[in-house]
Amino acid sequence: MSGSAVYAAVTRGWSPDLARLFPEERFRFVEETGSTNDDLLRLLRDGPVEHLTTIQTDHQLNGRGRRGDKWEAPAGTNLLFSIALRLPEDKTIWTRLPHLTAYIVGKAVESILPGEANLRAKWPNDLIVNGKKLGGILVETFMTPDPFAVVGVGLNVNMRTSELPEDLQEIATSIYESLGCESSRSFLMGLIIQGFIQDFPSQLDEFEKVLSWLERRSFLMGKTIRVSAADGSLVGKGHGLGPGGELLLEMESGELQTIISAEKIEIC
Repeated sequence: MSGSAVYAAVTRGWSPDLARLFPEERFRFVEETGSTNDDLLRLLRDGPVEHLTTIQTDHQLNGRGRRGDKWEAPAGTNLLFSIALRLPEDKTIWTRLPHLTAYIVGKAVESILPGEANLRAKWPNDLIVNGKKLGGILVETFMTPDPFAVVGVGLNVNMRTSELPEDLQEIATSIYESLGCESSRSFLMGLIIQGFIQDFPSQLDEFEKVLSWLERRSFLMGKTIRVSAADGSLVGKGHGLGPGGELLLEMESGELQTIISAEKIEIC
């Protein structure tokens, strides 16, 4: 399918005013690539890039997660894309972008999931359905000449569990597995792009709505977890989120530890 055809499917039903905010020249589709995040970072290095510039692919060979974990999916089944967002001047709110992305993508997913599906957000970058990983988020920053974030999203849409390696079948799922039928990746993509147009960057600053949505869907709340970082690890119970989206960890003593970032989070 050509890039123009994919763009037309993504923006089908949009008003002219909305489509003008995301013109076709800001959208690129490639059938296969190493990593859409790498492709978009390369564009930023090579010259000026417009806000909301997006690269979508059907098959990603070298996709990765936050810690460099490899992310693979059968071709033509999942929603794989990266979007460039011009960052606001206030650097203190940049760390909220993974939370805002989970909110935007999660709302789009919830709009098509059946009511009994149990969508949860696992701090800071995973979406979980019925205890299994549905999707992941990777945010990378590019500082010159203007600060941009490159937000990569991998969302399991039409993948069958049987198509996964055996060691992943117990920990990953897809929208197909919840619905029992295939969904339009382009429709989902359109909802997500509209979410970024509507909520970025305003909801980074006015963060309460995002925070409330995440709190109600917290995967870690009340669970005993191990949080590992470069300087060691802590074990405690998930106790919600701080005002800036920090993970709150309740220690055995009752003390609350504030976690800004972590290399790994494990359920004990």
